[in-house]
Amino acid sequence: MKIAFIHQKDQFSEKLLEGLRAKFSDREVLSWIEGEEPPTRDLEILVAMGPVTREDLNSQPKLGFIQTATAGYENVDLEAAGELGIWVSSAPSGMTGNAESVAEFAILLLLAASRRLGTFLKSEEDRALHPTQIHPALSGKTVCIVGLGAIGERIVERLRAFGVKIVATDEHPENAPHGVTAYSPNQLKKAIADADYVVLGIPASKANEDLINSDMLHAMKRGAILVNIARGALVDEQALIEAVKEGQIAAAGLDVVKNEPLALSNPLLQFPQLVVTPHIAGFTDIMLHGTIDYVGQVIEDVTANKRPNSVVNLPKAPRRPLQE
Repeated sequence: MKIAFIHQKDQFSEKLLEGLRAKFSDREVLSWIEGEEPPTRDLEILVAMGPVTREDLNSQPKLGFIQTATAGYENVDLEAAGELGIWVSSAPSGMTGNAESVAEFAILLLLAASRRLGTFLKSEEDRALHPTQIHPALSGKTVCIVGLGAIGERIVERLRAFGVKIVATDEHPENAPHGVTAYSPNQLKKAIADADYVVLGIPASKANEDLINSDMLHAMKRGAILVNIARGALVDEQALIEAVKEGQIAAAGLDVVKNEPLALSNPLLQFPQLVVTPHIAGFTDIMLHGTIDYVGQVIEDVTANKRPNSVVNLPKAPRRPLQE
């Protein structure tokens, strides 16, 4: 069975590839650099850490299964995969250590944005800057978490120690953790109205693109702080910039942007009150090892013609039949 890992040239991907090769030492795991020609034309399983296009899929007539190395799968052309009979599976955050890793990073961004860490770091380089020295503490404030999935729930767990009031939106608000006031997604404006901090933790889709637009930003309390550890597509970046200029949004912590990898020319980087990181929230030791183990188990299941619980599509005519 021929397996390949499509990825960018970065340290985490290289370590993941190394781990997959160790996991499947009896099989060849090929490296496929994103944007380059495939290493072979007869792959059967593809592990993906990045975009998988229709063109990529058309180059692989034997490909029957794609496993993402992340919880998100929006970069895989699901329509093309379904048409070609290819299963697609994600790596749920709660199963890989990703949820714990991203939740920790969300707290880091909350604190960094709240205490204007970016502004202070810049003032160390430019002594002409004199940043305000009094900033809000988390204690006693209200945090709205948009999405109570695996990551959202772990953010709740970690926030409790800071003495904050937690509100949230979720598809199933009735299942919210104890002490969390939850609303349905269509009540987002109500949920964020009194929040000092808003944390985005939902998957991206065509339906929620630019969810946080100018209207939504102005529905927040003036001086609110936004944190996005989900997907860049959720935020209208130009609207965010304008809201920051106006003082409507005091600061933000963004681990994701619309166009990744993050370019140095991105206008978001011009504002020291915006703490912007290059989509690294999940990159920890536990996520690395957890992903290797999870992907490894999925590949073993597929090899045995078993359908993993994490499949996200149902191709009408699968190239590789899998039993539930």
